[in-house]
Amino acid sequence: MRQHSGRFRVSINDVDAYGELRSNVVLRFMQQTASDASAAAGFDIAWYERAGTLWVIRRTIVDYLAAAHYNDELEVRTWVADMRRVRSQREYEVWRTGDRTLVARGSTDWVYVDLTRGAPTQPPEEMRQRLMPDVGAQPRPPRAAALVPAHAAHTARRVEWADLDSVAHVNNAHYAVYVEQAVFDALAAHGWRIDPLSRAARLRVQRHDLEYFAEAQYDDQLDAAVWTTAPDGATFGSACTLARDGTRLLHAASRWTWSGPELSTDLRAALAALSG
Repeated sequence: MRQHSGRFRVSINDVDAYGELRSNVVLRFMQQTASDASAAAGFDIAWYERAGTLWVIRRTIVDYLAAAHYNDELEVRTWVADMRRVRSQREYEVWRTGDRTLVARGSTDWVYVDLTRGAPTQPPEEMRQRLMPDVGAQPRPPRAAALVPAHAAHTARRVEWADLDSVAHVNNAHYAVYVEQAVFDALAAHGWRIDPLSRAARLRVQRHDLEYFAEAQYDDQLDAAVWTTAPDGATFGSACTLARDGTRLLHAASRWTWSGPELSTDLRAALAALSG
């Protein structure tokens, strides 16, 4: 498999209130490395513009394995795991170069799209051969999408100008920001609030499974629905859907862990309410 790597320095704007690398920035580094890998194989932005095609993300799964901090240097490795008729799976590893710690591991399911028709199309054989010869489809986890239960908490969100990327819709990585805020809002509605000043214990994302169905654009009014699973010790799962006028845009299945010795009483009560 043809492997490509890129290096990134964690900037002060890449860390959260606890001084740890934001989950959406990990996704952004992965996307940038994938774009650079395509360009290195001869398929840069100008090539896609001439071809009138584009790879779009259908699903991303990422496991966050260790924290990274300001000024850490990260190496992102990526390779194509398979290329099917109109889809391709790309794998990623994010390493902290200073101590060779694996920070994150992820995969992305991409769909090759003809922009004129707005429909999936088969990539050219030249692309297939340069990126990776056909070795057959790799196994994938079952789809996470599910119906919104009656006990889910709902919050509203407007897509703002600062949320848009260069193709005028919400970038795939930025949806992690929407999802995490929706979970915090849902927990707050049931009595537990995140404390940005606390250093004793905090919630950390362990996994995001983001399944994309449609694009969110400027000034869209989004409905975020959140529900959770019952906690298993210090960990629990959350599900979040984003919808516009009843049309589902995203389904996220996430796993969280509490860094303290045990869940607080108010957090446990909030999770109980959100798990039905």
